[in-house]
Amino acid sequence: MKQEERSQETQSRILAAAEQSFAEHGYDVTSVDSICRAAGVSKGAFYHHFPSKGSVFVALLNAWLTDLDRQFVAAQTGGESVPQQVAAMAAGVNEIYHVAGTKWSILLEFWAKSKADPKVAHSTVDMIRRYQGFFQQVLERGVSEGSLQVNDSNLAATLMLSVVLGLLLQGILDPEGQDWGTLMQRVLAMLMESMGGRKP
Repeated sequence: MKQEERSQETQSRILAAAEQSFAEHGYDVTSVDSICRAAGVSKGAFYHHFPSKGSVFVALLNAWLTDLDRQFVAAQTGGESVPQQVAAMAAGVNEIYHVAGTKWSILLEFWAKSKADPKVAHSTVDMIRRYQGFFQQVLERGVSEGSLQVNDSNLAATLMLSVVLGLLLQGILDPEGQDWGTLMQRVLAMLMESMGGRKP
């Protein structure tokens, strides 16, 4: 195995072990030592790839968001209108609800740690701004194509993001309370209709 492949495998093992430990025991209880034991790597190998436990935490979130981004980009391909694209994105989030597993617990931990860890806080703000901008671009595209009527795309994007984050949080805290993925689809469809979009 080449050095680069070995390095990538080590990093993947560290991330997998950290994800499991964060989900089962929480961020504070999880230590670098316990991650190294679970991953079967030395502390030197750990610090070669990650400067701190917090950086592993951030890497896990970014990997998850990259997967989400891929789904969102895929939803925008083709000739569908923006309301139809938003419906496809909501369907993707619905799928995430069913496959995310341990990631939900980690997301809660991530939000909680944002108050205490500047690096995590910075990543949280970046995430919020990133999706705020993304939703704003989507809505402006809808206005350009004539499928949406939005006077303030920044405000509308804030509303959209608040709905998505609020439903995610409710789904994490009360997973059996509703079919949260289906509810996400219905709420986003209602938002599109209220903005003048054609029902997908």
